[in-house]
Amino acid sequence: MSWFNFLQSKKDYPDFWKRYLEQFKAKKSDSFVAFDCETTGLNPKEDRILSIGVVKFTKDRIFINKNKEWFINQTHQNDESVKIHGILPNSSSESLVNEEQAILNFLECVKNSTLVGHHINFDIAMVNYALQRLNAGKLKNQTRDTNRLFKKVGHFSEEQNFSLDHLCEKYQIKASNRHTALGDAYITALVFQRLLNH
Repeated sequence: MSWFNFLQSKKDYPDFWKRYLEQFKAKKSDSFVAFDCETTGLNPKEDRILSIGVVKFTKDRIFINKNKEWFINQTHQNDESVKIHGILPNSSSESLVNEEQAILNFLECVKNSTLVGHHINFDIAMVNYALQRLNAGKLKNQTRDTNRLFKKVGHFSEEQNFSLDHLCEKYQIKASNRHTALGDAYITALVFQRLLNH
C-alpha cells in the first residue's frame, strides 16, 4: 500500500459517511432511485444545489409514497438559472434545510441503490462537491444514465445527445413539472422503466 493510500484509508470521515459506506457491505438493493438536482448553474465546483428530488422504483413499479424533495438554504444565486427552474435562493415556500441536512437525507434515502438520472454525471458531481465540503468521500452507488441507455437501445452514436423532453416525446410520457427536481426525477424513472422494458 502506498503512503498516499495509507493516509486515505486512515482519514477520519464523519459518522454519517461511515454509516453510508457500511450499507455497501450488505446485499445490493434491487430497487432504483431516480434523482435530479436543480442548481445555481452548471459548474459543480462553484455552483450549489438548490433542490434535490428522489423517486424510488423498480422495473415495473414506482413507490409514490417514498418520493422526496428537499429545498436547500443557499446564498449563491445565478439569475440565468433562475429563468429555467424558477427557484430563488431562500425564497421557496417549502421549508428549507441546510446543505448538510439535505445531503444526509439524500444518503439515507438512496442507501446502496442504483442511482438513475438523465445526464447523471452532472448531478453526481454536484452531490460529490457537496460531500467534499462536508469532509466526506464520493458517492459509491452504481449509476445508470437514461441518455446513454437510450443511445444504446437505439444504436445511436456516442456523439449524439438527447434531451429529457425528447425521450418523453418518444415514449409518450407527459412532461409535467419539468425543471423541478422531483418532477424531473419522476419523469426520468418513467423513461428508465420504458428503456428497461424496450
